[in-house]
Amino acid sequence: MKMLQSLTAVLTTIGLCLCTYAPALATPEPLAPVPFSHTVKINYGHSLTQQAATVIAEAFALHGAFIRASRWIEYRQETALRSSKSPALSVREEAIVATQLYKFHRSKIFRTKDIDGNYINVEVTVSPIKQFDEKRLLALKPTSCSAIHEAMFMAEEGYLQDFSAKVFGDKQKTYLLNLESKTQFFFDNLANRLRALKAYRKLVPEYDQGLWKNPKQMLEKVNLLLRSAPNEPILLHAKGSILFQLKDTVEAIRYYNDAIDLEPDLTVALHDRGTAYVRANLAYMAIVDYDKAILLSPDNPHLYISHGSADLVLKDYISMCVNYRKGCELGFCKELNWGIARGMCKR
Repeated sequence: MKMLQSLTAVLTTIGLCLCTYAPALATPEPLAPVPFSHTVKINYGHSLTQQAATVIAEAFALHGAFIRASRWIEYRQETALRSSKSPALSVREEAIVATQLYKFHRSKIFRTKDIDGNYINVEVTVSPIKQFDEKRLLALKPTSCSAIHEAMFMAEEGYLQDFSAKVFGDKQKTYLLNLESKTQFFFDNLANRLRALKAYRKLVPEYDQGLWKNPKQMLEKVNLLLRSAPNEPILLHAKGSILFQLKDTVEAIRYYNDAIDLEPDLTVALHDRGTAYVRANLAYMAIVDYDKAILLSPDNPHLYISHGSADLVLKDYISMCVNYRKGCELGFCKELNWGIARGMCKR
């Protein structure tokens, strides 16, 4: 009888485990509501203020939660492949996808003091969005929310790596005793950038295929963020894209220039400046930006299509067809078919 009771208990436990992990083993669609949490502890003192430490710790925790979510997405893809079904989320960077499928949900902040000194303890939870358009997500157009999310994610990763290098590179943690204004400025500037990007992330859903909803209102919000982070390339690009939509092409190019000067590898800004150059009848300059953008993101079909469109303006039909064909090889053939229909490109 005891053996039967034990066996029943074991089977019940197994059943509970299977229920707990069922969402990860389910077919990729629809997304199951599985939240992911991550906790970070960061010491602070003197040069690293409690306020800056809170913002930095929250960014670390948020990215940790996104990385955990990305592993789940990757596992779902593997599960789909094993079951002979095409994966629902077949993209380059699962971590980037996670930032779009999951929204910032909540954070808990604990301030504590121990024998080592003060530290900030932050727990962040992200949860899946209720609905998403898979096809638009997979398109990854340079003018889509996906490109903005990717740019923000990579910028934050870079800032967090800089913080780690500066803090943990010194095993004696002498930064805590360093009262130099330069060190203070580094931490405050870093916190301001992360804080501004967090706020900007909430605005990104208002951006779609190069167009902002209520662009004049959005310009005011971006200007407000730029006051706290005036040298943030992501925000400078945002202002340029809004000005471009408002038909102020010259000013848009100026802000794109500022963004690219600060971050030469900002693909979305390179693409958008190229588009602005085409509007300004400077297609030959657009080619330079598109070429560099393609080097940075060679698997993005829309960069080739934009390049081909600039070639068309310059009447370089050979280059146009080459670029349209590359875009078609990556899944987007509308422009190539257009060129073939008019006898400009070979089948």
